[in-house]
Amino acid sequence: YSSADNGGYNDFSFRRMHRLVHSSFPIRALSFSKPDGALLFAGDDGGNLYSYDASCNNEHTHMSAPVKLVACALAAHKGWIMNLTPFPDGRRVATCGSDRSARVWDCGMGLASGTPVHSFEGAHDGLVWGVDCGSVVGASNGGIGAGRVSGGDRVKLISCGNDGVMQVFSCGE
Repeated sequence: YSSADNGGYNDFSFRRMHRLVHSSFPIRALSFSKPDGALLFAGDDGGNLYSYDASCNNEHTHMSAPVKLVACALAAHKGWIMNLTPFPDGRRVATCGSDRSARVWDCGMGLASGTPVHSFEGAHDGLVWGVDCGSVVGASNGGIGAGRVSGGDRVKLISCGNDGVMQVFSCGE
């Protein structure tokens, strides 16, 4: 990588800091939480969703502390977890799978209990390949809570599947 504008990084070289082995299945989905990257989520072909404490990966610890498994939702999906995305507020994560469903998980006790906050069963006629979420800024009045990430911002969730369809879901409308 070389560029006149390196995005503010003085040293753009990588080295492996941790090697995490908690699954005997291939891992297809992977993402850090938003906005601070304190959690690392991984989803495997066994349908398991893992949450790791990645807060050691900051400038104060220089990534020296081990990354620890925080919670695991066994059988989060009946088959492969194809993709996952954290919500903008960092409190939830959405997953999608080969079981034709998209699910929303609470990053705290909801993940540990193995019970999703919301499930879109049969959202597609086949594999659900992708899921993403974002917020619609200033969509309404209201506080953080059901479907809102900050003062009035509504959360939108989108999924895409083998059927060639994109499904858009809105929370709080």
